[in-house]
Amino acid sequence: MNNNSILYYPILRWTIALLLLVVHGSCFKEDIAMVLPPPGDAQIDQVGLGSDYERQQYFDLGTGDTLGSKYDSWDLCFESSSSGWHIWINGGNLALIANMDTQDFDAIMDTVGAAWKWDEASWHLDSTAIGDWRNERMVYVIDLGYAKAAGERFKKIIFQSLTDGYYEIEYANLDGSDVHVKQIQKNDAYAYTYFTFADGGSILPIEPDKQRWDILFTRYRYIFYEEQPPLPYLVTGILINPGIEVAIDSSYAFDEIHYENAISFNYSAKRDIIGYNWKYYDFDNAAYVVRSDINYIIRDMEGVYWKLHFIDFYNTLGEKGYPQFEYQRL
Repeated sequence: MNNNSILYYPILRWTIALLLLVVHGSCFKEDIAMVLPPPGDAQIDQVGLGSDYERQQYFDLGTGDTLGSKYDSWDLCFESSSSGWHIWINGGNLALIANMDTQDFDAIMDTVGAAWKWDEASWHLDSTAIGDWRNERMVYVIDLGYAKAAGERFKKIIFQSLTDGYYEIEYANLDGSDVHVKQIQKNDAYAYTYFTFADGGSILPIEPDKQRWDILFTRYRYIFYEEQPPLPYLVTGILINPGIEVAIDSSYAFDEIHYENAISFNYSAKRDIIGYNWKYYDFDNAAYVVRSDINYIIRDMEGVYWKLHFIDFYNTLGEKGYPQFEYQRL
């Protein structure tokens, strides 16, 4: 075999491979560009929280459906997925909770030594006041808020166990009376399961199916950490469905936001990303003013983009607590 033969065979193999690639490649179908549906019509809607913000309202952008209840009706909120284990307290009631660093349920008779904690307004999974309770069967004391009657304000509670299907809790009054053991059933169709201690304890059907809502207008606790000491404060604003994401923009006018620029924004899943400061109080005019130049771009659970901004906080009678907003599917 001469040197020319040594060079010939590799060249031949590559030539055949290239021909096969061309032949087979010609059999592939061309990619078909996805055609997006035209944007929806801009819509204006309004929800009623009441002038004292006593109600909360879930809202679905796709259907305009709402579901309302009193913001203070629940005491504990349980993550409802089969793998979920996080638990929150009702910040709208200014509730607090303390790990009493003991497993002896009968030993806790008062709140002496309680190191009170609260949940963050963001609802970050690593920022709950209860924390990771699964490995230690500790006694907690919960302060349900100053609005509760004196005999109903404090409970001691143990989060007993967890399965794919339910949580089990045991709770009583601080003096040991009115003991209950409850199972909190999970349901993966919902983001959260809500529980009240009232009337012997029960689960509340206050949240729609997680596929049927995007934003929640409600009262919740926000912490101003720039104050010393940090200042807990009740605000009325919006929390988002934990399955969606939101971007905020004020560089474009509402009419200038389209799908093409919306997909380039930075999105966040923080539950209070929309929050409360889309409005402010004008002390000179003794009235709330909405910041209509702030746009919220929402990517829902189906991957559909929406834009939304607020246009009023009053109803036709001039009563506050009735947020009005414009929104559109992109």
